[in-house]
Amino acid sequence: MVERWRPETHTFHLPIGECTITLEDVYYILGLNVFGIPVSGSNFVNVKDVCQEYLGVIPPEGATKGNSIKLKWLKDTFDNVGEKASEVEKQASCRAYILRMIGGLLMPDKSNNRVHLKYLSILGDLNKASHYSWDSTVLATLYRELCLATKLDVMSMGECALLLQNWAWYRLSCVALDAWIFPLAQSKVPHNDIKRYQNKIDHMMVQEFRWRPYLGFQHEVPKQEINTWTVCTYLHYYHIVEKHHADRVALQFGFHQQIPQPPKDMTLYHEIDIRRDIDDNWSVVWKDEIQHWNECQNYILQGQYVESVLRHTNEYMNWFMHHTKLYIYVERYLCDPRLQPSTYPDVHSMPQSIPQ
Repeated sequence: MVERWRPETHTFHLPIGECTITLEDVYYILGLNVFGIPVSGSNFVNVKDVCQEYLGVIPPEGATKGNSIKLKWLKDTFDNVGEKASEVEKQASCRAYILRMIGGLLMPDKSNNRVHLKYLSILGDLNKASHYSWDSTVLATLYRELCLATKLDVMSMGECALLLQNWAWYRLSCVALDAWIFPLAQSKVPHNDIKRYQNKIDHMMVQEFRWRPYLGFQHEVPKQEINTWTVCTYLHYYHIVEKHHADRVALQFGFHQQIPQPPKDMTLYHEIDIRRDIDDNWSVVWKDEIQHWNECQNYILQGQYVESVLRHTNEYMNWFMHHTKLYIYVERYLCDPRLQPSTYPDVHSMPQSIPQ
C-alpha cells in the first residue's frame, strides 16, 4: 500500500481511482471520537516534574530515554492497583494505561517500546481527555508516516500499522476473502508475498473495492461525528499538520466524484522535524490551521449522491489515468507478450565498436 501512496494528495492511487483512509475509517476501526479539540502544544516536558504530578512517582534511571518512558515500566508499576487504592492512585493508573494505549497501539514510534510523556499534560484532567479529537490525531500521524515511508532511504514504518492493515482488509476484497469473518486477515495470497500482492492490486477490478463497507453496521452515530468525517481541513498532532482530502474520495461517502482541484502543497509542513530540537508551542505556530479545524463544519463535503452502483464516471477515469501511474509492475509486462514489439536492439544499426 505504501507503493500506492501519494504524499501530494494523501491518497492511494489504485487502478479503480483514488481512495484513502478517512476520519470515518478511524472512527469505525478504532472507535475514536472525531469531533473535538486538536491534540497540540509543546513537545518539551520536564520528566521528573510531569511524572511526579500526574503519575505520583519519579521513574528510576533506565525507565526513561529523553522525554519518553518505557511501556514495560508503566505496565509493571501501575497494572496492579487494588480496590483500596486512593482516587489519586487510580487516576495515575488510568493515565499510565492510556499512555500504553497511545505508545503501543494508536501512535507507536519505531521502537514500539516507549511513549512520549507530553501526553500527560493532556491527561491531567481525565474528564477533559475524551473531548480531544484522537481520531484526527491518529490519522495525522499515519498520513505523515506514509509520506515518509515513500522515500527511498526509509526502510520501516511507525504509527498505527493496525489501522492501515484493517483498512486494506475491509476495503480491498482482492487481498481478503471476506471482510466480515474471523480472522479478518484471511488473505488470498501467502503472507509477505509482496510480488503477489502487487499483482493482485495491479489487476483488481472495480467491484473488488468496497466504497462504503460500514453501511451494514447497527450503530447509531452522532450527527456531529458524521459531518466531521467528510470535512476538507487540516489534521493536527503537535508539530504535524496534514490535509484531509475528502474531496478527492467523494465516492467513499456516497457522492459522485468530480475531477478534483490541484492539492495544497504540503512541502513546508513535511519539512518540520522535531529531531532538530525545535521546541515551539505548536498551538501557536499552527494557529491558522487549528482555527480551520475548529471551523471545520464550514468545510463539509457537498455533492450529489450516487443512486446506482458506486463507481467512477468515464470522465473521471479518463482524467485519472492521465494523472497517475496505474501499475506497480512495468506496464509492458502486464500485456500479452505476443502483442509487444521486440525490445532487442537492431544490431545492424549499432556502431561496430560496441560488442553485439
